[in-house]
Amino acid sequence: MRTFLLFLLASLCPSIWAQQYATILYRQSEVPHAVPVEEIDSVVIRDVAEVDATYFNVPKDTVYVAQVRESHWKGKKIAFLGDSITQNAEYVNSYASLTGCEALNYGISATHIASRNNSDTNAFDKRYNKIPSRVDMVVVFGGTNDFGHTSTAEFGEFSDGPRVGKYTFYAGLHRLFKGLQSRYSDIPVVIMLPLHHGTEIDVPEYIIGTTNTITEGTNPTTGKTFREYVEAIREVAAYYSFIVLDAYSYSNLSPMTEIGSGSSGFFRDGLHLNAAGGMRLARWMYPQLEAVYEMFYDF
Repeated sequence: MRTFLLFLLASLCPSIWAQQYATILYRQSEVPHAVPVEEIDSVVIRDVAEVDATYFNVPKDTVYVAQVRESHWKGKKIAFLGDSITQNAEYVNSYASLTGCEALNYGISATHIASRNNSDTNAFDKRYNKIPSRVDMVVVFGGTNDFGHTSTAEFGEFSDGPRVGKYTFYAGLHRLFKGLQSRYSDIPVVIMLPLHHGTEIDVPEYIIGTTNTITEGTNPTTGKTFREYVEAIREVAAYYSFIVLDAYSYSNLSPMTEIGSGSSGFFRDGLHLNAAGGMRLARWMYPQLEAVYEMFYDF
């Protein structure tokens, strides 16, 4: 594209070309990378004041082109394994819009990472193998229901390992991650830590007192806080050396800041993202997953 534009400009503007070796200025560093893929094209700027004239002293009618980098994931297949936050597709669709990837949504509402019994076939550790074997990346985003539902597996401990018939949260994590590692040994498997759990649904992550004191809630079945669930996911993911995106700590998305404020900026309730929240999460994911692509694929 650059060669064609240079040739076209040289043909149409020979006098300008004689004075300058180039009249196309790439300002990629000044253009946001995470823009919807349908908007990605050559951006024409006709006002010379919009560009840095330090290096180019050219007539006012010079055409400048700002190059916007396309996502590495454009046209690639990405499978998203999750619960209702994934099934609702707010962040999945936003990420597909930003990158142009083919998003395969494997979210099922109210599902857990760890199966509670043999008949709990929708748990992540039972249904990960429903994802096609030929995809370019798998993103796992769950855990909030393991904590938030009163009907949940025992918490267990790291040493539970991936034993079949051991129905604990730790055992479910091991079964899921070991299965994904075996099934997708040559593509990136990314574990995204769950978002904060608000007080409006299910078991509350935090209990706000009348004097604004903050107490961590605990699951009545396991006695564990949500923070302990998040750390268990991180711990087992580290054992399998999976890439972890810490949406819990660093996504700038917390329903606690909206509850009781009358604001619904990024959440529909105390947990589920709205369209704006989905785009916020997708933009947060974007640069990190671009780096993941460069770890595994040529570019």
